[in-house]
Amino acid sequence: MKKDISIPPKLLKRNININIEKPVYFLLKNGLQVLLVENHKLPLVKISLEIDYIPFLEKDKSGIRKVFGRMLRSGTKNYSKEELESIIDYMGINLDTSFNEITISTLKKYLNKSISILIEILTNCKFSNNEELENITKQIKTNIEINEKDPNNILKNVRNLIYFGKNHPYGEHETVDTINNITIDDLKKLYKKYYIPNRFYISFIGDISKKEVKFLCKNYLSKWKKKSYVNKYKNIYTPSFDKMEVHIVDIPFLTQSNICFGKTVYLKKSDPLYIPSIIANSILGEGPYSRLFLNLREKNAYTYGIYSILYADRNIGNFSIYTKVRNEVTKDAVKNIIYELSNIVNKKISLEELNIKKQEIIGQFLLDLEDSTKISDFFICEKKNNLPHGFYKNFVKKIQSVTVDDVNKVCSKFFTTDKGSILIIGKSKEIISSIKDLGYPIHFLDINGNFLKRNV
Repeated sequence: MKKDISIPPKLLKRNININIEKPVYFLLKNGLQVLLVENHKLPLVKISLEIDYIPFLEKDKSGIRKVFGRMLRSGTKNYSKEELESIIDYMGINLDTSFNEITISTLKKYLNKSISILIEILTNCKFSNNEELENITKQIKTNIEINEKDPNNILKNVRNLIYFGKNHPYGEHETVDTINNITIDDLKKLYKKYYIPNRFYISFIGDISKKEVKFLCKNYLSKWKKKSYVNKYKNIYTPSFDKMEVHIVDIPFLTQSNICFGKTVYLKKSDPLYIPSIIANSILGEGPYSRLFLNLREKNAYTYGIYSILYADRNIGNFSIYTKVRNEVTKDAVKNIIYELSNIVNKKISLEELNIKKQEIIGQFLLDLEDSTKISDFFICEKKNNLPHGFYKNFVKKIQSVTVDDVNKVCSKFFTTDKGSILIIGKSKEIISSIKDLGYPIHFLDINGNFLKRNV
């Protein structure tokens, strides 16, 4: 049974005491930012290293970060790949590596050995195992070939290209050719440029004290050398919509249409509209009491599920609605999405809707706080997004203070239907005649997002 995360309406205006203690935080001389969240209930420690960087174009080597993350376990200065895996298996350590983050979870008794392995990977990775590179790229290329037939993956890739364009980091996706272009030297260059201490946060969460963290930092991290770098965001051009358009990728064997309705938006977590945007999106398309769900599933039975995302990003965000419907109701589903968007923009939301969503959001937030990892995540999020300290400590108060007018401002700014994209991955033969009735310009694309010359 699903856990009830709502709170009584009478508590919405009360002062709910949120106990989010600031993590122990200090800065090493090499620029590495260290966080500690103590939790001594179990003899476990989780150590995470998270990089802070501006997204960059991978171009003809798209997918290099994915390859890089897997190659971090391919061998170091002091251990071969096999030796690393043997040590990790023996101690029962959970190790996850990606370009953005390296995380290790360990029993307290293996803490010193675990962090030594983590730092060995972080500072001494050799990137010289050509055999492993070949194995990794082979696996990724196999996945690419499989995903070329997956409508969900096609939708994701084409959506990103429509929203951001091929010359933006968010618009890229790997292909067999770009993976083939990646070499050992490329990985070494990336490692040298980005894996420096003054780009990273390291967080210790669990059965560990401040004294122990300082000891580990002194013994394992102090020798990691700081380097200068430029981390200035360059505003890369992204396509802007001057009208609403339909984009169709024809997949003849599909019996359902995968639909994505949306556009790019400029919304940051530091913006005044961010907190109201959480509530506005929740009312529109988050959960079983959202307007989109009640319309397309409960009332019309077009779909099993529909949801919306209003995503804030320090570079550029997006607003998207996702659903899957039967081919024969594709047009009607789109029309009802447009109806709900027009309705929420042109008519004020009700106070009842606002309070219901406040309950849900506050309840989920309080539930999230049971996870110690969230505390460090909140702190790092505040730092990365230039949020005031205590932003999440005051989150409940901020949600409580949102008014109907605040939510309506968000709806009027981000939920309009005059500009954007209606992307449909489906069987065009069965849907095209009805889609024409919508009256929007129609464009056909291939599975990689390239425009096709085709009569409508």
